[in-house]
Amino acid sequence: MASAEFYDVSSDNFPTCHVCGNEFADPRVLPCYHTFCLGCIAQQVAADGTGEDRIKCPVCDHGTSVPAGGLEKLDRNSFLTKAKDLVLTKASEGETCGNCESQIAESYCQDCRYFFCQNCRDKQHNCMKILGGHRLILVSELTRSHTHQGSLIKQLKAFVDATLLCENHDGEKLAFYCKDDDSVVCRECIVTKHKLHDCVDIADESLAQKEMLEEAIKVLLQNVHTFENAEEALNTLQKDTEDNKSNVMSIMKQQVLETKRELDTTYDELTRKAEAHATTQIEILQSEKDRIHLQKVAIDSVCGFAKQLIQHGTDTEVMAHAKNIQVRMTEMKNLTPSPPTETAELIFIKGTLPVLGTLKEIQPAPQMSPCAPCEQVCSEAREQVKSVKWLQTACLVGRFTCKLSSLWNITCCHSGDVYLVSGLRGKLEATSSSGEALFHVHIPDPRGVTVLNNDRLVVTCKDGYRVYTTYGKLSHTFGQSDMSKPWGVTVDNHGHILVCDVGNTDKHICVYDSVKYSLMKKIRLLACRDPCYIAVLPANDVIVVSDCNEHCVYGVTPQGHVVFQYGHPGNQGSGDGELYHPYGLCTDNFGHIFIADQWNHRVVALDSDGQFLRHVVSKPQVERPVAVAVDHRGHLLVAEYGGRVKTFSYVC
Repeated sequence: MASAEFYDVSSDNFPTCHVCGNEFADPRVLPCYHTFCLGCIAQQVAADGTGEDRIKCPVCDHGTSVPAGGLEKLDRNSFLTKAKDLVLTKASEGETCGNCESQIAESYCQDCRYFFCQNCRDKQHNCMKILGGHRLILVSELTRSHTHQGSLIKQLKAFVDATLLCENHDGEKLAFYCKDDDSVVCRECIVTKHKLHDCVDIADESLAQKEMLEEAIKVLLQNVHTFENAEEALNTLQKDTEDNKSNVMSIMKQQVLETKRELDTTYDELTRKAEAHATTQIEILQSEKDRIHLQKVAIDSVCGFAKQLIQHGTDTEVMAHAKNIQVRMTEMKNLTPSPPTETAELIFIKGTLPVLGTLKEIQPAPQMSPCAPCEQVCSEAREQVKSVKWLQTACLVGRFTCKLSSLWNITCCHSGDVYLVSGLRGKLEATSSSGEALFHVHIPDPRGVTVLNNDRLVVTCKDGYRVYTTYGKLSHTFGQSDMSKPWGVTVDNHGHILVCDVGNTDKHICVYDSVKYSLMKKIRLLACRDPCYIAVLPANDVIVVSDCNEHCVYGVTPQGHVVFQYGHPGNQGSGDGELYHPYGLCTDNFGHIFIADQWNHRVVALDSDGQFLRHVVSKPQVERPVAVAVDHRGHLLVAEYGGRVKTFSYVC
């Protein structure tokens, strides 16, 4: 094992690899500036199942492509390799010759990585011409006692500097930096290949790069405190959510036991919903906390590597990494954690059934026969929805035009970012709530998009379903063989992914697990001819489906039973109760259903029973709306086919 004295002047993660826990064997540096054994990196690539063309850092999750030529082309952490040699020779007093295995070693060959006694060195190693250029170090010079840390650092630098020789010209030191080729060269290199190039002393150039790195570190480290505060806030919110769940469950159980036996079945269902609700909130907080922690780790990693490079790196190593590190630091400089979002609190009202967030969320499905107390609660919920005060005219509060035309679907996440897909353009585009472009991704014939757990996007397209991070990185594909033509996609109240298929004669909705992306079941849609887009009511799990070419919208249970129908199948119209090629759908927290009534140039609002409420917006406020969504502020987003996105406030 390496000595503790050397660890004190080295970085925190020097002694062992994060993956295997052993001392580094052939240490390699990833672009995120975490170091691992080459063998561990190869095992990680195989275990991730991402294919041989991608590497994902086991510490910070940063992904990168495998260099041309394979993993062997990854940069070696030469500082760690040489430092390990130094530690090995410092601990080698009394070491036996690795050749004859009988005499005490007096020299160590850096190239052979072997100890030699004087006899083997003089009569065997030094007599072989092929080994003439090898570098030998006397063990006696490296095993002297040092009482100060500074002398060990000085010795380490002298040890490393002694190996700075040109690979192309024997015995020539790498003492110059060619600005034209961005490479370190010797005198012979300047005369032969770099004669007319701008070559300067490497020490001067290295000093300038170190100063630039120090300034970059100061700027980037200012972000770390912000991430620490955000992480602590998320810890507090997560604990409050867990405590709240425990308290509510205890009170709810006591209250239910005091009621009639007829409520037992209802209690079981409410318990399941309470558990699911709290679990979902905790998972959201944990996911956000993990993301912030990874960003903080990434900043610490880059800064730690840069500090190590400044303090212990040779000029060659500084020049090999300085520019790339600065690029990485620039990328990370503007990273800021999202402000913690308050979770939806569980509520218990004494004398009534417990509810989740609002009373309407525990409404029984329409096909059930609830007992009297349940019916009373449901009636109160309906009255609450009906008592919502609508604005007389929806107010336009924002608008922008995206770079995509032929829009097909829209969704948004808790941060306010908006995601749009265009089938004809073959793109997924992300914008801020004000329309500032964030990124775009080319996808073959995308159709539907939804946000999954606020950190992933699910996009349906020609070749199945694709899962992206909210910053545009493809993370998973699934469902290629489950459907012939997947279209609309949404997430239900239990976190399951729902996708409707318009391709088969047997129309259905596929339900997937959102962790393993495995198919759980299929829901048949007997009434639909062309089911395009879907949404789920927050109260009762009813799935709302738009049957575009039949000019109709249906509400179906998770078992496939139709509970309401809006529109007349096969007959378009513009009056109340009529639709003309309805497209996108969404629901809000009040249980309202919004329909993009495309060729009537309006957005229709229904209540949770499928009854007409009003036309929220119509021409000239909107023209050919194809998709709708409700954002984190409770505003209605309407996407027009031509690429315009408008935001309306519709209730007080």
